[in-house]
Amino acid sequence: MKSLKQQTILDLVAKYATPLYVYDINIIKTKYELLKQYIPKQFKIFYALKANPNPSVCAFIHSLGAGAEIASSGELCIALKSGFLGSEIIYNGPGKTDDDIAYAIENKIHLLNVESMDELYRINTIAEQAQCLMKICVRINPLCGAAQAKMHTGGDSQKFGVDEEKVDGLIEAALKLDWVTLSGIHIYVGSQILSHKVLLTSIENTLNIACKLAKQYQLKLETINLGGGLGVPYTDSEQEFNVEEFGSGLAELIAKISNCYDLSETELILEPGRFLVSDAGILLTKVLSVKESRGKKYAIVDSGINHAFLPFRMNKKYSTVIANKIDQPIDSKVIIGGALCTSMDVFTTEVELPHIEPNDIICIFNAGAYGFSASLLYFLSAPMPAEVIIDNDGQDILVRRRGRKEDFLLGTDF
Repeated sequence: MKSLKQQTILDLVAKYATPLYVYDINIIKTKYELLKQYIPKQFKIFYALKANPNPSVCAFIHSLGAGAEIASSGELCIALKSGFLGSEIIYNGPGKTDDDIAYAIENKIHLLNVESMDELYRINTIAEQAQCLMKICVRINPLCGAAQAKMHTGGDSQKFGVDEEKVDGLIEAALKLDWVTLSGIHIYVGSQILSHKVLLTSIENTLNIACKLAKQYQLKLETINLGGGLGVPYTDSEQEFNVEEFGSGLAELIAKISNCYDLSETELILEPGRFLVSDAGILLTKVLSVKESRGKKYAIVDSGINHAFLPFRMNKKYSTVIANKIDQPIDSKVIIGGALCTSMDVFTTEVELPHIEPNDIICIFNAGAYGFSASLLYFLSAPMPAEVIIDNDGQDILVRRRGRKEDFLLGTDF
C-alpha cells in the first residue's frame, strides 16, 4: 500500500484520527486475481478469515469468488454475515467444542477438518442428533514439515492434526461411522513461507500422502486441502513470493501425481490469508513524545501491541515512514514504542527516519493481516482503533468505529 498518496493519508488522519487501520480493497483484488491467473483452474481459494476478519473485507473477498476458511464459531458467524454460504465454508482448528460443531452442522458448511479421534466421534454423534450427514477431511501432521515456515503447524510434535504414522486408525474409524463421510485429507505445515520451492515440496508430500491413503483404503479423493503458507515480504531484504513459478509448479505436480492417481475430479484447496490482505493495509499512529534513553531515541505513539501485536510477536522490522515527512532526509535511528505501560510494547527495532517530533504521523505498512484481529485488544483497557476501507472508486468508508472507554464495561454488571 506504499502507493497511497501522502495527502490522502493525512486527510484520513484528519477525518478519522489515530490509531487507524486503512485497507485498500483494490490491492486485495490484485492479489486475488494474481493467484487465480497462475494457479491451475482445479484449485479453489478459501480465504483464511483469521488474517483479517473485518466483515467488509470478508464481504469483498467473497464477491471475488473465494470461499472462507474459519477456525472458530465467531469466524463462522462473521463469514455468514459477510455473505458466504455454508457450502462455501471449511472449518479448521484443534479445539472445536460441541457447540462449535453443532453450529457448523446446523449451517451445513462444506467441510469439517477433523484433528483427533475423539473429535471424530463427537462430530458423528452431533451429526446424528441433527440428522445431517457431515463431510469431513482428516488433518494430518506429516513427518516432514517446512524448514522455512515462520510458524510451524506441521512436522515434529504438534497440537494440530493426527500424526501421519497414526492416521490409519482414524481413517478406519471414520469409514465405519454412519453420520460422517470421509472426503479427503488436509495438511498445512506452516505460515509465512517466501520460497515457492519450499511450499511446492511440502505440497508434493501432501499429494503423495493423499494418494497413498486413497489407494490403501480404496477411497475416492473428493478433496485435498493443501492449506496456506504463502508469505509476504516485511522488509526490503525479503523476497516476493513468486506466484507465477508457484502456479507452474502446481501444474507440474498435478500432472506427475495423476500418473498414479486420477485427480481430475478432486477438489484442490488453498487457504491464503496473509498473502491476500497484508499489503493492502496500513496502521497510522501519532507520535505523543520523543525522548532519548542512554544513547537510543524513542518515539512514543498512541498505538501499541494492543492494536498491532504481530511486529512484537514475529520480531519484524516493518517498513515504516513518517507520513507527513515522506520526502525528508533520514535523520536518525528511532525505536517506535507503544503507549502501554509494559516493556513488551515496542513496535520495532531501530528504524531510520527523518527528524521525528510530537504530532508526526507514523505509517506502518503491511498491516492488513494479523493486525487488529491478532492483537491484545483489551490489554490495559485502551480504546480499540478504527478501521477504514478504500473502495474501488477510491472513497474512504468507516467500517469499524473507534472504540470507547465504556466498551470495556460491556457484559459486566456496571
